[in-house]
Amino acid sequence: MKFNRLFSEKGLSMERLAALVEVDDAGGIANAAPDDDSRQSLISRQISQLEEFFDTELKNKTGKTVRLTPAGKQLAKLAREHLQSLEEFQRSCHKQPTEVVIGAGDSLLQWLVLPRIRKVREVLQGSAVELQDLQNVAICNALQDHVIDFGLLRSDLVNRGSLTGKPLGKFGYSLFIPDALFPRDKKTNEAELLQQLPLASQGGSTLFQRRLEELAASRKWQLNVSLHCESFPQAAQVLAAGQMAVILPDLARLGFSFDSVWVHPLKSLDELRREVFLAWHPHRLETRPHSCRRQNQTRRRSEVCVLKSGASACC
Repeated sequence: MKFNRLFSEKGLSMERLAALVEVDDAGGIANAAPDDDSRQSLISRQISQLEEFFDTELKNKTGKTVRLTPAGKQLAKLAREHLQSLEEFQRSCHKQPTEVVIGAGDSLLQWLVLPRIRKVREVLQGSAVELQDLQNVAICNALQDHVIDFGLLRSDLVNRGSLTGKPLGKFGYSLFIPDALFPRDKKTNEAELLQQLPLASQGGSTLFQRRLEELAASRKWQLNVSLHCESFPQAAQVLAAGQMAVILPDLARLGFSFDSVWVHPLKSLDELRREVFLAWHPHRLETRPHSCRRQNQTRRRSEVCVLKSGASACC
């Protein structure tokens, strides 16, 4: 019998491997079962049984937090692939649609993916689609760990690990201005607009905000940023209310009526332009069930075409 070594001892089970994956996804045992001490104890015991079976440390404790060791994360990745393949096989047996997970930042999801979701599902031949709001580095990690199928990534991250990607286009930034705040027929330049108008922008420690501040400092501009938002779509809501001018990706043009808002392209911020790729991990697609794997090449080409058509409208 094959795999004699795996089944010669007790301790290995689907439930224990699923618990390990759950902890890896949550970032720790406490996060996997918040406010449930009995569940946390069960998960800890299940991982301990896996440790005994593999004779290696899969978890460690730092303070009050229990996380997976590198060996634990490696086993979780293997288990995740195995469980995902089994789940998809079950779906195919029950004639249920395959599920495809796409990760992207909130602005790309709202202004590029969601307006084309019907066409994307047509390309995926009726597959169920799950969208995850993730930052670039998290998308990169999720693709490498086979947590998601596709991701919209900055070009410099596609070359990390074994990822593959196709370019969608380069996106710049524009200043969106309510007519009530500053008439569109009044002559001015972007330096005056950025320094005079009350601005809402993506804030915090985002790469965009850091680069914007660096460029403003190099030009000795005093930007009148009056509101820092967690995301560009949040800033867009402020624009829709006509309260402030907003710096947004050019993609946001697709989400606004221009009866009361006008757009000033920020040519001085061309250094902030970024190229976005549709990325995936080849091995992730290769491990899908045969019925799904057979369609992968068509999917990749068609998804790129659908999303790229939307991107080209703004670039």
